Amino acid sequence: MRIQFVNPPFLGRFSRSQRSPGIIKSGTMYYPYWLAHTAALVGKHGHEIDLVDCPASGKTEAELQERMLTFRPDLVVMESVTASWYSDCEVAGNLKDVLPTTLICLAGTHVTALWNETLEREPKIDFVAIGEYDLVILELANEIKSGLGDFSKVLGLAYRTPDGRPTRTADRPLIQDLDELPWIAPIYKRFVNPKDYYFNLSYYPMVMLIGGRGCNATCFYCVYPQVVHGHAYRHRSPEHIVGEMLWVQENMPGVREITFEDDNFGADRQFARRFAQVVKERGVRLPFFANLRTTVDKETLEALAQAGLRNCAVGFESGDDIVLKNMRKGQNSRIQAKFVRDAHEAGVLVHGCFMVGFPGETEATMGRTLELAFDAKPDSAQFYPVMPYPGTGAYEYYRQNGYLATENFRDWLTEDGGHRCVLNLPGLPPEAIEQFCEKAYRKFHFRPRYLAYKLWQALRNPREGWRSLVAGMHFLAYLLTTKRGKQRPFAVDPKPVPSGWHSYVKVPMGRMERIKKGVELPLV
Repeated sequence: MRIQFVNPPFLGRFSRSQRSPGIIKSGTMYYPYWLAHTAALVGKHGHEIDLVDCPASGKTEAELQERMLTFRPDLVVMESVTASWYSDCEVAGNLKDVLPTTLICLAGTHVTALWNETLEREPKIDFVAIGEYDLVILELANEIKSGLGDFSKVLGLAYRTPDGRPTRTADRPLIQDLDELPWIAPIYKRFVNPKDYYFNLSYYPMVMLIGGRGCNATCFYCVYPQVVHGHAYRHRSPEHIVGEMLWVQENMPGVREITFEDDNFGADRQFARRFAQVVKERGVRLPFFANLRTTVDKETLEALAQAGLRNCAVGFESGDDIVLKNMRKGQNSRIQAKFVRDAHEAGVLVHGCFMVGFPGETEATMGRTLELAFDAKPDSAQFYPVMPYPGTGAYEYYRQNGYLATENFRDWLTEDGGHRCVLNLPGLPPEAIEQFCEKAYRKFHFRPRYLAYKLWQALRNPREGWRSLVAGMHFLAYLLTTKRGKQRPFAVDPKPVPSGWHSYVKVPMGRMERIKKGVELPLV
């Protein structure tokens, strides 16, 4: 049967696959890697596939419908996220109008958490794939092809009963042997253009691969581990990953770097060191990027650096130890400082990720976060408000305490697609958090000392200098075109700061933690 995988249009270059989807200041555009994983799997099992990435390729909804009329799929699998959910449901309904006999399934973090609301919102949506959806889609396709239509046998699937009532099957166990999944790079080569994608921390053009799923940390806001992949790092074998890297190197000659989008590539130090060894043994020449935690030890960092790790993104989040404890980060300022020293000694660039809006956040703790960014001296930095997506412990915490400025998900982005703070905290209304993030970004990157460092770096390594220059041009374009300053602030009542606000608080568990502990999941 024919299955079409769709990253639907929304607000132009909307980067949907990343942890906080939006139109990014740096111009970042992620590959649709979760769709590609599933497309590769069902294609391997004999189904005819097509993949359309509308935001990256610039395709409109009309062009998507034209593609659909040409391919005439039996099943459409469409990814959806929080900020685009309303639009995604509408696009799905319109696709159904074009080909009424085509079955439509939505997948992704948001519809995993709100499967019932999704089916109720748009009656033309037939299914919702819950959680990791590779095997869900494969079994659904096989069931449709068989003509039996007994969807109760497909774990991790939401659908409608004959009387129209939304229902779902039991949760599907997580995939343990990720080597069973085929490579996604051949899917990229077949269906997308690498030049349509951009990641300011990697050399352009790059390819995004996934070495593993899940994260052994329990940060209460991180959407993929909290909602879909769980809190254990399941990785492919080093040989399987390196085989795909070599395939990219040999079959996609224009690619200049490999970007690993695992939540925590260094979670298993034995795996990371073995991976580094295999990379060197088998002759991978491409440099690579990875996301790491500050808990990665120096020896592992050095091994990865010697194998080609050029740059890494690291979640420092906050410069305040109480705030770090509240978010369940599992690190403190001492651990953070040691990691940066180790990375610099290993010759690895560090991109610092900083967030504000956590339980216990104050003007003073936000100031300490900016001080940490100055003191740690990462190669680059980002500052964002906490985005509490449904299914995470963060969403439950802010919602239960009345700290959400709006539950209209479209308002979670600015008019032009930028991230918008939706938190109304004690002593910190949404606009105060947004203003801090905007000012912190400018203060960090436009300091004379930082600009001098970047000039020195460019003289020593022109390739890095060009990468930084392109990233800077993207940010300047953002400054010139953003409509953030014209947006109307949320109409919220100021919340007084309660006694003991800046102290330890126990936050709720996310979806995957609740499943692991056998706790009944609420229908949000």
